[in-house]
Amino acid sequence: MKYNYVEKAIQVTRREFVALIGIAAAILWSGAYAVTDVVQDRNKYIKMRTMGLYKDDEKSTIRQSHHNKSLMDMYAKLAGKPLSPMAEELFHTTYIDRTKLA
Repeated sequence: MKYNYVEKAIQVTRREFVALIGIAAAILWSGAYAVTDVVQDRNKYIKMRTMGLYKDDEKSTIRQSHHNKSLMDMYAKLAGKPLSPMAEELFHTTYIDRTKLA
């Protein structure tokens, strides 16, 4: 027994083709717009946060940590001296490169 399968030809008019392409483009564009909107909001938030930190720093009376009395008391009570292994473990953080986020 032989199986004889013939595909039905799909006929799309120009108008239907243009409509389908328009719908596909609108879906793709709206997704891309949403992604760029999220990135722009994130960048705006980062810039506002940075400006706020700089303003706080300008208002501060003690702007350098090695002049901060409470920090020096913490070192004296907990860590011994600055840059000791215990101080590194308790107070210092690791650097994260965030240049690609901006």
